[in-house]
Amino acid sequence: MVGALPGVSHCYRRPRELPVWPYNLFAMVHGRSRDEVERRAAQIRVLLGDACRGSDILYSSAILKKTGLRLSSSEN
Repeated sequence: MVGALPGVSHCYRRPRELPVWPYNLFAMVHGRSRDEVERRAAQIRVLLGDACRGSDILYSSAILKKTGLRLSSSEN
């Protein structure tokens, strides 16, 4: 349900890494401003209800271009 929301491009579960990282649900939320991202994160918290026991927003500091798997050719 989270992945279907507007502005969410990725959503997945991962194991928690206690005590360093207590979260198991990750979503990549996009917006034109921090306020927009915060509004969308609030929508996610409402959608999750009591299952959401905490949240943090990590903002990107740079735009990263995704590239596929790159294998170097071996010369034999």
